[in-house]
Amino acid sequence: MGSGLKFMPYAVAYLDILGFKNFVKEAEVDVTKRDKLDLLFNKIIPRQISIAQNNKSFPSELGMKCLSVSDSIVISVPVHHRYPQNYPALIAVSIKSIQITHALLEMGLLVRGAIAIGNVYRSDNNILGSGYQEAVDGENKAVHPQIVLTASAARNLSEEITARGERPSFFAKNDQEQKIILNAIYPQHPSYWRNTSREEWDHAKHNEEAVERFRIYRQVICENLSIDDERARDKWTWFASLFNSNVNYFSQLRSNGLEITLGVPGVGFTMNFLNTPIENSDWTKDFAAPGIKVII
Repeated sequence: MGSGLKFMPYAVAYLDILGFKNFVKEAEVDVTKRDKLDLLFNKIIPRQISIAQNNKSFPSELGMKCLSVSDSIVISVPVHHRYPQNYPALIAVSIKSIQITHALLEMGLLVRGAIAIGNVYRSDNNILGSGYQEAVDGENKAVHPQIVLTASAARNLSEEITARGERPSFFAKNDQEQKIILNAIYPQHPSYWRNTSREEWDHAKHNEEAVERFRIYRQVICENLSIDDERARDKWTWFASLFNSNVNYFSQLRSNGLEITLGVPGVGFTMNFLNTPIENSDWTKDFAAPGIKVII
């Protein structure tokens, strides 16, 4: 009798919540942090990974699944030749990763991760295979609070561009490391923060919400730039550079004076890496680069 295991190509994102071990340890003796941990595990993460809640915005035909174990979140989508509503697996996994980063950042938590394309066997509560392992290895090598595309994901992105001519605008480049990464706080769509259908999408309100969201992020980042833990502080300093790159790229953020003064040289990023030097900063239009419109 043959094995029931069947490996198929998937897009896989492996995300790690940084500083989680210390956070849990402190929550054991600090009631305020315990309440925050309760909110994280019993509301925020379940809402982000639940098909019935945030993920209902994605077409069910995608076959997206999100698993959460302790401080790790795994997102997977099978690679199809025909995608529902123009959703390549890599794009769907990337958007979901951005959603999760937004949700956790508001709670004062950073995310590090990697996205890979490879063979996977997946059940309702487990995942294994070379595609998953490549994503795990990529997260281990990422060092900074960034979500990197591994070699397989970068190849897949290039193939998708060649085949479909679509150049998503939420990819960036870490100029120092020469890595393609997600612009993980890309302010693309209000459903990153609430479940809004495209019919209800009010651009003016979206602009206001996005600016206010970045004000909150700025406060969170600034508070963490003065913490005693040097390793943790270095991560927030790195992330502040990504925040500043968004502020300087999007005109609505730039005009609100949200840039953080670091006092040290910032990390260089190329925003909207696939469409440079076009500046996608007109907030009266959909947050989509020329040639692609991604709506969730």
